[in-house]
Amino acid sequence: MRTAKKSFAHPPGLWQRLMESFRGRRQKLVRGDRSAPLLLLSYPPGSGAEEAALELEACYTHTLPALSDALARRYAPMWEHLPAVVVVLLRPRSACGCLGHHHPRGTESGLARRLQTELGGSTGEIDLAYEAIRRWQPLPLSSLASAELGDRLAQLHFHAALLSVLVHELEHMAFPQKPERIVRSGSNEFYGMLMEELVRAESGAVFGMKESRRES
Repeated sequence: MRTAKKSFAHPPGLWQRLMESFRGRRQKLVRGDRSAPLLLLSYPPGSGAEEAALELEACYTHTLPALSDALARRYAPMWEHLPAVVVVLLRPRSACGCLGHHHPRGTESGLARRLQTELGGSTGEIDLAYEAIRRWQPLPLSSLASAELGDRLAQLHFHAALLSVLVHELEHMAFPQKPERIVRSGSNEFYGMLMEELVRAESGAVFGMKESRRES
């Protein structure tokens, strides 16, 4: 894992200028633990987008650093291969129907390109489709957990799904040559294990799941 953060020296007022750079969009800077990059969330105004940004912030600042060893070591090799700052474009859905994308170098938004210029290139970008992620069901939810948690189970699912898709796209950024099927298999398994931990912590119920194919 990364042992030291890259330098964030930049002209005074850089973050303020960036926060104002996308008309009609809002920005939120999210800092995780010391091994993880800064996230600059960019999202449209509105309660749904604001909720998704706050949920993603909670995933990154609270859930991710508190993962069990079994979950944390799955992505431990990834962090040192990521840039110092990752722009996360949040939108309700993507035109192609995907849950998210890693943007290869040269395909980033103007916001990410400006950051690359200011920070010397140590910037990456992904996008996440938060409403599509909310409706994503990689595996059937447990009836036992549903009985114990009611509507709260859907909230836990959204939390776990957001974090799972985030680390999925970050893994593509860190290891662009890794095949999609391997990255997808790992993030699906991560989702299942994370839901088990979240449900157990919430109610003590068991989150049981059956094998199911995930749609592209």
